[in-house]
Amino acid sequence: MSHFFTFISVSFLPAMTLLIVIFALYKKAPVYDLFISGAKKGLETSLEILPYMIGIFFAVNSLTSSGFLNLIDKLVSPIFTFLQIPCEILPLMFLRALSGSGSYIVLQDILEKVSPDSYAGRVACVMTGGCETVLYVLALYFSVTHVKEMRHALKGGLIGYFVGIVVSIVICRII
Repeated sequence: MSHFFTFISVSFLPAMTLLIVIFALYKKAPVYDLFISGAKKGLETSLEILPYMIGIFFAVNSLTSSGFLNLIDKLVSPIFTFLQIPCEILPLMFLRALSGSGSYIVLQDILEKVSPDSYAGRVACVMTGGCETVLYVLALYFSVTHVKEMRHALKGGLIGYFVGIVVSIVICRII
């Protein structure tokens, strides 16, 4: 059975590419010209996004290297202890909203400090998988699309993020 899944995973991308090319040729579309046009647009988009990504990267590194997260950790840890929430997940709670790759580094630190099977390790894993990088997505998409008014996107995103944190804590407490 594993050979079947290996075959599927190895052949999926070439098969989809072949299927798209065959369909484009059937529709008499200029495949190569459309590919080059799409590649140009992709490159333009990546160049347009680059300054925002550098800004977010700078903000995340500033938060972590300045000791700001450690200060918040010391202030909030008594409340977390009272609520039986693992204090180890606090940096992940703040960083996950900003950066996906930065939160993976924090997750790795948490899992090295406590085991993946511990309560804190399970909460960190579920939170990483279940919470979106809300501020990163909003900053990136709204800046690229030049939308000036976010309306309810920030509130809705942060509410969803908070619910994701609470649900991951509750689920891991039950399990």
